[in-house]
Amino acid sequence: MNAFAVRVDGLPLPAPIAGHPALDFCNTLAGWDDDIPGDYFRTYDHLAAFAAGWELVDDEVAAALRERAASQRGAATAALQAAREFRTSLYRVLTEPGPGPDLELVAQTIRRAAAASELELVGDGRYRWALPASAGLRVPLHAVAGSASEFLLSGDAPSVGKCPGDGCGWLFLDRSGRRRWCTMSTCGNRAKARRFSERRRTRVTR
Repeated sequence: MNAFAVRVDGLPLPAPIAGHPALDFCNTLAGWDDDIPGDYFRTYDHLAAFAAGWELVDDEVAAALRERAASQRGAATAALQAAREFRTSLYRVLTEPGPGPDLELVAQTIRRAAAASELELVGDGRYRWALPASAGLRVPLHAVAGSASEFLLSGDAPSVGKCPGDGCGWLFLDRSGRRRWCTMSTCGNRAKARRFSERRRTRVTR
């Protein structure tokens, strides 16, 4: 789980190797096909740090949310669980596209994110959609959902690859169709080492 991690505000999170924040969000679970996968989202703080580290929310907003979460533990736990559920459905939508409850949950979460956003003047006549801390503890989830909406509408969803490495399943953007591993330095090298070891055992037993 920690073979390819970075620290954001002191908290371990997956390295941004996927090519888009929505895919990196899915990669906060390591070992998608394992019985007990490793979850980088251990606490609400990890969720908020991800949203800030990937520049989906402002640092000040994330800090305010983490402070509020410390005194509203029930609401923070519910927000974290909702983010995990969205992550599972988004992963399935990206790896097994089609109608069904996962697509419905993704769409519903995206609609809620849009409703929570406020149009903000950033200067020089420029505007942006923003999620203030006043929107509640689900702001990080709303921010990720907005990023997921952007990705799903971009036309890149068919170019998502899934790493076949043992205990992985991470996603990545592969427009060329030639990328196989999340990173060659981790899953790719482990697979090479395993094949080499198997060949040696085969030669010894002959």
